[in-house]
Amino acid sequence: MLAPQTISVYLNNALRATPQLAELDSDHPLPDAVREMPEVVRGHFVGLAQGLGHDIEAAWKRVMILNSTEVLYTFQYDPVNENFVATKR
Repeated sequence: MLAPQTISVYLNNALRATPQLAELDSDHPLPDAVREMPEVVRGHFVGLAQGLGHDIEAAWKRVMILNSTEVLYTFQYDPVNENFVATKR
């Protein structure tokens, strides 16, 4: 598993991202090239800010950017263990 990294989370078409720490379920770092980004990324949030977990769960649209490539991922969130599955848009 990789060290926690800061990702950008956008809820309900927000114009500003909410930065959040996440650990990705991978032994390799994400690539720097847009075309090489994986279709699906799994991971879990680390130390969600109070209330943010509920906001993510209640959001009708969830989007994240995982690294500097700015590839958008739509994600599913499991509030019990704070896991997510992100799918490339």
